[in-house]
Amino acid sequence: MDLKRLKYFVTVAEELHFGRAAKRLHITQPPLSQQIQLLEHELGMMLFHRTRRRVELSSIGKVFLVEARALLKQSEDAVARTRRVQRGEAGRLSIGWMPWSVLTPLPFMIREFCQRFPEVHLDVHSLSAESQLEALHEGTIDAGFVLWISDFGLPARTGRLKTEIVLKPPLVVVVPQTHRFASAGRVELADLANEPYILFKRESGQVFYDYVISFYQRNGLRLDIRHEADHPSTVLGLVAAGLGITILPYTSTHAIPGVVCCDLPAASPQLEIALTWRPQNDSTLLANFTETIRNYRLREESDSGRAGRVEDRLKAG
Repeated sequence: MDLKRLKYFVTVAEELHFGRAAKRLHITQPPLSQQIQLLEHELGMMLFHRTRRRVELSSIGKVFLVEARALLKQSEDAVARTRRVQRGEAGRLSIGWMPWSVLTPLPFMIREFCQRFPEVHLDVHSLSAESQLEALHEGTIDAGFVLWISDFGLPARTGRLKTEIVLKPPLVVVVPQTHRFASAGRVELADLANEPYILFKRESGQVFYDYVISFYQRNGLRLDIRHEADHPSTVLGLVAAGLGITILPYTSTHAIPGVVCCDLPAASPQLEIALTWRPQNDSTLLANFTETIRNYRLREESDSGRAGRVEDRLKAG
């Protein structure tokens, strides 16, 4: 059905006068009358009662007016939403991140994007770095937050992807509240050697698993693996139960019940998290996402720099 004819019908129904309706539509009266007649012919029903003195909606015309307004509103909404999608302000975005991302600022980065673009539906997948890279190449996710170790270089499959470092998460030793390390706030490397360790399984995160093994080996420490788990919440639960310690990326914005986080000295090699996406994906929505994450990182770096300069001045004074 011609939407223009529906608009003409609604205007005449609101004005109940062909002359005023034609003026409002910026057309002359004869073509308006013709379009209404064509609409009535198409529907096979009389929408108006016309006399020389007045125009009235027929009973069926009153019913059709409700439906016509709804159809016009629906078409306007469809166009408006399509334009928002075109501008990257609405739509669906599928992203991947590591299982322990909840312990980093990543959720706050995502929150900022959602606040800027509330009509975007995010589909978040908890995947290892390797699984994210595979999903990116297959096109099943639009972007990923991939972990790697700076000293080891980039994962082999990032070669055909765009990558941008967004986080360098600090690592901490997580111990039970009753542990002797809990009151110290800092752990010396030598003290880690004989501690039972709760390990995050390699199949759940190969890069982080390799980091832990490398960290212990580089520092000449024996890794006493007592238990393994495939999710950070399970690892933390076992630590809280007093079954061992673990190393995880962590920021102070998150409270972890039942455990205490201690600083880890000489944490080398360094962990890095990169936002990763396919260069072929020219979606404006994806561009808005990467821009938001980038701006968050730049703002945080700027704030940290100012805080550091203030601290230096206080020390100098």
